[in-house]
Amino acid sequence: MLTSVRRTWRVQALRTALAAGLLAASGPAPAVDPVLAAAGDIACAPESPSFNDGNGTATECRMKATSDLLVSRLPDVVLPLGDTQYEDGALSRFALSYHPSWGRVLAKTRPVVGNHEYGTADAAGYFTYFGAAAGDPDKGYYSFDLGAWHVVVLNSNCGAPGGCAAGSPQETWLRADLAAHPGACTLAAMHHPRFSSGMHGSDAAQSAFWDALFAAGADVVLAGHEHDYERFAPQRPDGTADALHGLRQFIVGTGGRDQRPFETPVANSEVRLTGTFGVLELTLHPSSYDWKLVATDGSTADSGSGTCHRAPRPLRFRPVPPCRLVDTRRAADPLGGPALPANETRTFPLRGACGIPESAEALALNVTAVTPTARGSLRVGPSGPATSGTEVVSFRSARTRAALTVGWLGNDGGLAVTPGMTSGTTHLVLDVTGYFE
Repeated sequence: MLTSVRRTWRVQALRTALAAGLLAASGPAPAVDPVLAAAGDIACAPESPSFNDGNGTATECRMKATSDLLVSRLPDVVLPLGDTQYEDGALSRFALSYHPSWGRVLAKTRPVVGNHEYGTADAAGYFTYFGAAAGDPDKGYYSFDLGAWHVVVLNSNCGAPGGCAAGSPQETWLRADLAAHPGACTLAAMHHPRFSSGMHGSDAAQSAFWDALFAAGADVVLAGHEHDYERFAPQRPDGTADALHGLRQFIVGTGGRDQRPFETPVANSEVRLTGTFGVLELTLHPSSYDWKLVATDGSTADSGSGTCHRAPRPLRFRPVPPCRLVDTRRAADPLGGPALPANETRTFPLRGACGIPESAEALALNVTAVTPTARGSLRVGPSGPATSGTEVVSFRSARTRAALTVGWLGNDGGLAVTPGMTSGTTHLVLDVTGYFE
């Protein structure tokens, strides 16, 4: 009898995992995935001593050389990362400098507004030159889809669109836009970097944007402003390294204007290059991405790959004998009581319990709400701020209810459980039938 029950639980766990997209599924891959090419800090003012009829010198005004890469390599979308035209973004300067270079790929360009564009009132030259592709001139932020990816373009000049803080019009729009596009992969682009080892340094004004992106499970952030190239390890908005849920930021201020030295390296900076002009190519696969910084001589200055946070990943399921991990009715147990109060999240460290190894990324769980004192639901998610959890059990007052789910573990091996209730408490029981690694 026990063997039959265990087999039934394992089958149910595997079905739940398949529904959640945790196990590999067969199917044809797209023949060609889109390529996005990005760089910022681009076109010198035509009156610059280094302009040289648009050809620049070895160290300045290299916009023609970087645009030659775009013309020859044929990316699907070009993303200029702000400060597109020095010194003030005047339309007359766009016509003489940006247009003969990067303007050759204008038809596939989706621009980001920088601070130099606002050297002309309301960035009028920028919005006139790029037209509808730049979004509403009163906002300067917009989004679009590229293959399986959702791309968000933000205006990091916080005085222009009504601020960048939590609750500002742009931040409110960002959260709504991300909620409306819950696909596997998300990329954000803005001119000012949240973190930087360059001359300008880290910009805390972008923190609310990072909070929203991180909470939504976004993957990549592109920025300019610093005239250098810097790649960061995935990290949280507070600068804590987080390989599982963190945002990977690239600063790509290599579009042509000039290059500048670094200051003291900040935390999580992995690669820093100065003196290299070029473009960053991102190949956007349905659940992952490849990056390549291509220098003007055609060489690869940096490269790598990453996996989207919300993408289905092929994990191996390891069954274990049904085992009770948590029972809050047992006050003396290490993972026991008291009962969970309404709307308060409790984190349970589960790696190491019931034979769950350190390599486990998710658990096949039976989640039970026991004798709740009011109507509500239980939300389950990884520990840490990366997610608010997924609702898995709804219940009524005094009614015990259970459901199977797959619970992702946080970096520290913890599972966060939150009872969504107007008031009261509920006891929690967690039984494990297997894990994924």
